[in-house]
Amino acid sequence: MTTSYRPLRRTVRIAINGTFACAALALWSSSGVTPAQEYPARALRLVVPFPPGGGTDGAARALSQRLAEALGQAVVVENRPGGGGLVAWSEVSRAAPDGHTLVVIANNLRLYPVMQIATSFDPDRDLVPVATLASVPMVLVASRKAPAGGFRELVLEAKSAAGKVNAGTVGNGSPHHLASARLAGEIGASFTHIPYKGTAPLVTDLLGDQIEIAFVPLSVALPHLRSARLRNLGVALPQRSRLAPDLATLSENGGPSFDASYWYAVAAPRATADAVMRRLNSEIVKILDQAPMKESLARQGFEPMPASLAQSAKHLADEVTKWSGPIKAFGIRADP
Repeated sequence: MTTSYRPLRRTVRIAINGTFACAALALWSSSGVTPAQEYPARALRLVVPFPPGGGTDGAARALSQRLAEALGQAVVVENRPGGGGLVAWSEVSRAAPDGHTLVVIANNLRLYPVMQIATSFDPDRDLVPVATLASVPMVLVASRKAPAGGFRELVLEAKSAAGKVNAGTVGNGSPHHLASARLAGEIGASFTHIPYKGTAPLVTDLLGDQIEIAFVPLSVALPHLRSARLRNLGVALPQRSRLAPDLATLSENGGPSFDASYWYAVAAPRATADAVMRRLNSEIVKILDQAPMKESLARQGFEPMPASLAQSAKHLADEVTKWSGPIKAFGIRADP
C-alpha cells in the first residue's frame, strides 16, 4: 500500500509491509522536527455550523483571533449553516486530517443516531473533539399563566392532569426539548410540548402568557427575570451559574439536580495527528483562561469550558449517557 505524508511541505511516499506509521516516525525523528513544530503550515479554517451574527459565531470569531496569534497563522471563520449542524459536520468529517480544517461541534453531535436520524458520516468516530469551548446555562422560567408560587406548585399542576402544562421549546430534539423531557421524567409528569422555530418566538409567547414554562438560555431570560415579567423556577445546573449567582437552581427550589446546559467544542477530522491535537488543545485552554476571552464569552451568555483532550472526549461521550433515557422514553426525534 502506498501512503502520502507531507513533512516540511514536501511529499514522501513510503511502502513497508503495508504500514506507514513506523517509517513516518523514523523520518520525523531523523529530521529533528515533529508534526506539532511544523504545524501549522498555512491558514486554518474554522467552520461554524450556524449563520453569522449569533452567539456561537461570535464565540468562534473571538477564539479565532486569539488562536491565530498563538499559532502564527490566520484562522478563517467560515459559516456553513444547515441541517442542525449536519452540513458543516459532514463536510469537515471528509477534510484532510492535517489540523488545518476544524469545526465547531455541539454537544448533540452524537445524539442524532440515538434519535434515529440518518447522517452521511459516523458521528461517533469521524469527528474528534480538540477542546471544549463554552457552555450555555439554561433556566426553567414560568409565565404568568403558570401556577402562582414556585417549582412545587408547578409540579402539582403538572401531575393533576396529563399534558395540562404547556412547555415551549425551540424545536424537536433541541436541548430545550431534551431538558423538558428530562424534567418530566424526573418529576413523574408529562407536559404538552409546544415547539417553536427559534428563541425569539418562544420568548414572545412566554411574555404573552400563551404557554406556562420553557427552558431558555440564562442570558436570554435574565432581563425578563429582572423585570419580573418571567419567574425563575430554577437554573438547570448542579450549582449556581457564575453569570447570575443570585438565581437559585432547580434543586434549591425543590426539583431534580441535572445539568441541561448545551455546549460547544472545536473538533477535527478523525486521524488528525496526536501532536497536532495536543498543540491545539493546549492553545485553546490557555485562551479560555485569558480575561478578555472570558469577558467576551460572558457578554454572549457563555461560560468558559476548558478541558483536556481526554476530558473533552469524555464530555461528548457523557451526553449520550445523559440524554438517551429521555430520548427513548419520550420518542424524541430531531428536526435537522
